[in-house]
Order: sequence, then structure tokens, then C-alpha cells
Amino acid sequence: MSNTNTFFKTSLQMRMSFIFLLLLTIIVLVTLYFVQRATYQHSSIQLFSHMQTSVSVVRDNIEGRASALDNGMTTLAKDFSIKQLIATANDDRQSLKSAMFNYQNRLGADIFWVLADDFSPLVSTSDPLERSNEIVPSFTTPELHWFSFNHRYYLLRATPVRFVENSTQVNAWVVMGIDVEKLFTQNLVELTNMQMTLLSLKSNTLLGATPDTPFVNSLVLPDIEVSSGLHRISLSSTNTIYTTVEFGVWEHSPVYIVASTGEDDAYLSSESLIGQLFIILLSAATLGLLGATLLSREITKPLHQLIKAAHRMRAGEFVETFPSANTLEVESLSSAFDEMQQGIRDREEQIHHLAYYDELTNIPNRIQFSNHIRDILKQQPECQLTVLMLDVDRFKDINDTLGHDLGDELLIAIARRLSSYATESSFCARLGGDEYAVVSHQGAHDSPEEAAEQLIKLFEQPFKIENVVLDVDCSVGIALYPQHAQSLQGLMQCADIAMYSCKDQHNAFAVYTDALNKHSVVRLSLMSELKGALAEGQLELHYQPKLTIHSHKVETLECLIRWFHPEHGFVPPDDFIPLAEQTGSIRHVTQWALRTACQQVKKWQEQDMHFTVAVNISAIDLVDLSLPDSIASLLMEFDLLPSALTMEVTESAVMSDPQNALRALNLLRNMGITLSIDDFGTGYSSMAQLKKMPVDELKIDKAFVLDLATNQDDRVMVKTLVSLAQNLGLTTVAEGVEDLATLEFLTEIGCTKAQGYYMTKALRSDELVTWYQNFTRNGLTS
Repeated sequence: MSNTNTFFKTSLQMRMSFIFLLLLTIIVLVTLYFVQRATYQHSSIQLFSHMQTSVSVVRDNIEGRASALDNGMTTLAKDFSIKQLIATANDDRQSLKSAMFNYQNRLGADIFWVLADDFSPLVSTSDPLERSNEIVPSFTTPELHWFSFNHRYYLLRATPVRFVENSTQVNAWVVMGIDVEKLFTQNLVELTNMQMTLLSLKSNTLLGATPDTPFVNSLVLPDIEVSSGLHRISLSSTNTIYTTVEFGVWEHSPVYIVASTGEDDAYLSSESLIGQLFIILLSAATLGLLGATLLSREITKPLHQLIKAAHRMRAGEFVETFPSANTLEVESLSSAFDEMQQGIRDREEQIHHLAYYDELTNIPNRIQFSNHIRDILKQQPECQLTVLMLDVDRFKDINDTLGHDLGDELLIAIARRLSSYATESSFCARLGGDEYAVVSHQGAHDSPEEAAEQLIKLFEQPFKIENVVLDVDCSVGIALYPQHAQSLQGLMQCADIAMYSCKDQHNAFAVYTDALNKHSVVRLSLMSELKGALAEGQLELHYQPKLTIHSHKVETLECLIRWFHPEHGFVPPDDFIPLAEQTGSIRHVTQWALRTACQQVKKWQEQDMHFTVAVNISAIDLVDLSLPDSIASLLMEFDLLPSALTMEVTESAVMSDPQNALRALNLLRNMGITLSIDDFGTGYSSMAQLKKMPVDELKIDKAFVLDLATNQDDRVMVKTLVSLAQNLGLTTVAEGVEDLATLEFLTEIGCTKAQGYYMTKALRSDELVTWYQNFTRNGLTS
């Protein structure tokens, strides 16, 4: 997830607040739009109705004045004295004029004319009317007539005067008019709350208006619309709303009255309503947003707590309680988190058990055993520990004979006994296969041997598995901390070496010593260097003579390998021969030894010294069926008889694979090569097996010969072995002869040959020649 994407992501609380704010804004704007639209339409209708009503009021007011003037003039026309004054007006105009002034005042007129029947002026308030005969009769109709006279405008009415009532003859005309300025006063504004303007759109002439009318500029008059309805016009940077209504005639053209008001005043109530509504909606939106924020915070609060809980779970912490909420979804989510944590805990426990406990026996496994020791060493570096590694003897035989299922049951039973043995100061585990281990503090036992004996006692009672009684033995290897190793790996390695050591030596237990470690790093390094050492000539053959006792001659030599390492110096054969056998390098060593020995024998023969050389071969060489062919090739190469070689094999080499060993020995015997059993008496060959071996010679191990001069048991043993060999038709060689008494005893019992330091140690070929020459001249006593 990139930081950019994370940056643009918002929290749930912010998103909910934003959505609420957006919805409230839309609601407010839509509401304001429709309310403003409806209010404007309603206000326009109300305004138009108000304007029409106002015009009607003005019309009634002015028509009322016109009607009052008509009525007064009718009364005047019927007044007999006025008739008489009109009739005599040519003689007495002043009286008529005076009477008319009187009526003028009474009727509120501002101007009058009295005309004769031929429309000639009799008396008037001002100049005579022009074209009076054309215009005066029209002033008698009911509609409003507007008239311009001397740059002023008047509402005019006219009435005929008949001297004889009901006569069709008109004897005179009376015309009166009211000044327009007296009709359009501030009183109309107060009455209608509108400005009234009277104008002629044909000639764009303003006839009259209330004091504050906006239509004072004649330039805007052409823009005035006369159609029905409300209209808007901009005047002096303000908008004016108006309507026009026909209102009488002037000079045979219609005159219009314009009712107008400022737009701000016209829609003042509407805007005020909208403003109030906007404040109400804004307040509602603010409250809604506040409520949404509180609601989202209430919802997201447990979510944030769950996120923190998830972080703690990820860090491996156990969360005791999860947040509760009054919403079903959050409650379900908390429950799901709790179940998930429990599931994780169960799986972790299962994984921990699988990782640290043996699945078969349900006791701790190698990993937990190692961790236990590692923890002790970390917490108590000064402690002293005893590590016992246990291996079941012949477990493979049990598995192969009784089956793996019963073998598994045996492993489980052993684990139970070990668990019962383990106390608070000890810890047991199954390392794998049939291997177990126990670690305890050294103070828990008097000695490591006592700890091993207690462990072995667990196996004294036989195991009963499915009605099969099994007597099981074990091999116990012991390693001590810090005496043998200061690390876990070192302790386990030492205990393992000790265990396999006692298994090889058929001991019940063994305490680790450095001598048991045949797999040190130096020795492993030597194995990698052995092949190169052969090529570089670091290995030599030394020869130790075998004295033929009855003839007191030396006719046979045993060649022994010596390795002189340029860095480590002399390397004993026991340090590299066993590892060479394990790695298979022994074949190269054997081939080298055979070739070197044959080459040396050939040299001695050329010097008129005829020896039979004995070469040791291992169990691996013995089962190598190519060995007889390679020996035959060497004999042919160096022109030697087969009798020039003796092959020495150990009992254990033969017993490791008796069938193939016997086949190889028969091949060599058939070639005419002498065969000798080396270290006889230390192996486990039976008499029947010995009988089958095609050997010529038995070499009695030096373990029976070294103390032969003083140890009666060894004397009996050696005597018995010599007698056995004689009875089987075999010659005997006693190893380890180091004194004359031993040689004399061997002579006494009839041993064939003697080998040991009493004659000489193993010598180089040139040294042997010198020794042999001296022996030939002087014998052993010189």
C-alpha cells in the first residue's frame, strides 16, 4: 500500500461527517431553492393583486371626484338663477362670473368655462378654449378625460345648459376641471403604499404623479410595457416593479396609470422569509452535523479500540476484553475478534505442542530439550549439569520382528517410565527414533555413574506390549557441563559420542572422555587430506618382524602404516584408519600399502633377503571383490609369488558380513595367499564360524600377551588359543612380546611366531635391513 493512497484515505468518522454534511447541504439548498421560488411566485401574485387593488382604489377616488364634479355641474345647469345669468351674460358677464366662482369653490374645481350655444366664451377663469366646439361635447361622456391647458393637466367634465328642461336644444355649456396635481398626492401613496404615475405612452408625456414616483425621467417612458402583469425596470441602479392600467383618454389617446414600487420593498417580506428560513436550515444543518459527528464518534470509538486490540494481538499480546457497544454490528465484530483471538491462541498452542512435543510419546522433543538446556545455561551459567543420552539396544530387531506398531507402543512405554523418573530437578525428552535424553543438575546425584544406573534400573522390569513381554536394554552416554563442553551443541555431541562408545563396547553406560571422540575436527580434516598425503608420500610403511620361534629366524614381516603429517607430525593409525574405513578411503590406503609392500619385497629379494610381508585389510576391503584381481595384478607386476603376501583380517571385519568375507577369503586362499586372523580373541566369532574360515594363521591379541609373564589367566588363555589353533591345523602369532619370559613361555606352549618390542619395534625398510643383518649375525641377545 503506497503512502499516497494512504494519504487520500479518510477515517470512517470523517467520511460519515462529510456524507452527513453533504446531504444536509443538498437538503438546505434544495429547500431554499423551492421555498424561494414558491415564495417569489406567491409574493409576485400578491404584489400584482395589491397593485391592481391600488389602481382600483385610485380609479374609485378619481372617478368619485369626477362624479362629484358632474353632479355639482348638473345642479348648476338646473339652477334658474344661473340660467338667467347665462341668458343675460352678454349684458352682465360679471354677475355670471361671480356666480361661477362661487360654484367653482363649492365643487373644488380649479378651472371653468361657460360657453354659449355656439361655443363662444361667455365667462371663464382663464383664456378661452381652442376648438371648444370639437372637444367640449366629448367631456360629457362617463370616462375620464384629461386635458392640457397652459402647460398643466386637468381632469375635465362638461355639462350642457338648457333653459327649458327636457328641451333638446342646448343653450350653453359649462366646463370645469380639477388640477391633476391635486389628484395625485401623497395621500394616494399612503392609501395604496404605491407610487402612481399618469402618463401618455403615445406621446411619452407625464401627466401627473405622486411626489416620489420613479418615472420622472422622460427617457425611460418608452421602455414602459403596457401589457398586463408585473414588469421590472432598472432606474437609477435600483429595480422597480410596476404594472400599467388604462386610465382615461387624452387627446383621443388612452392614458395609463402606472402603479410602482421598489423591488426591495416589493419582496421585502419574501427575502426576510428566505433569510429566516436560511438561518433555520443552517441551524438545523449545524445541529445535524454535530449530531452526525457525535454519532460517528460513538460508532468509530469501539472500532478504534478494536484496531488497538488487533495491533496488540499482532504483537503477540493477549487481549482480555474487547470493547462493547450498543450496536449489533460492533458487538458482532467484537465477538468475532474474541473468537479469532481464541482461535489463534488454540492454533498457537497446537503449533507449540507440535513444535516442542514428540507427537508419538507426547513428551518434550529435541527442540524443547535443547531450549531447556539453553535457558539453564543462560540463566545459571555457573551451574553443573549432567546430560544422559539413552538409546534402546536392538530396537531395529524389535521393529523388524514385531512390526512398527508394537515398536511405537514400546517407545511410548519407555517415555512413560522416563517421565515417572524425571523429577523437578531433571527433564526428559525424546530426541527421535529410539533415542531419549535426560538432563539434571549434578547435585541431584552423587555421581554421573549413579544417575546412569538409576536410569538403567528403569529397564530392569520387562515391557509388556500387547501380551508380548520384551526385555529391553539401553546404552547411556553421559556428558557433564562444564567439564566436557561449555555449549549445548558440545554437550549433546559428547553425550552422543559416549552413548555410541558404550554401545560399541557393550557397556551399559559410558562417561564421555576425549579419547572417545573419534570425530574431532582435526580428524575430519585429516580425512580430507589423506588422499593427498598418499600422493605426496607423507605415509610410510614400517615393518615389524615376526620371529619363528622354533627356528629362531625372521621370515615374515608385518607392515604397519605411519603418517608423518607436515603440520601435525606423527599421526597414529588409530586416529585415521577408523575414519578412513567409514569414508571408504581405506581402499586407497590398502591399494597403496599393497603396492608399496610388493615393491619393497621385490627390492629385498633383489638383495637376497626373502621375506613374507603381512598386510592388514579392513572389512571394506574384504567385501571388495575386485581386491583379489588387484593383488594378482601386483604380484604379476613385481614378479612375486603369492606366498610372498599374507593378508591379515580382524575377527570383526569377517563378522560384519560373514558371507561375502568368506567368499573373498576363499578367493585369496585359492590364489595361494596366506590368510591370518588378526587380534584373535577380542572378537565374537564362534568356533563354528572359525572352522569355516579358510585361514592359515591366528594372531593372538596383545591384550592376552603383554602380561603373560606374570598373569596366570593370560597364560591359560594363550595356552588354550595355541592349543585350539594347533588342533585346527593353524599356525599362531603372539603379538606384544616384550620380554624374554614371555618368549620362553610361548616357546614352551608351542606358539609358532612371536612379534613385539622384544624383537624390535616396526622399522623403516632401511632400518629393518640393518636390524636384520645384525639379528642374523648376533641373534636377539646381541
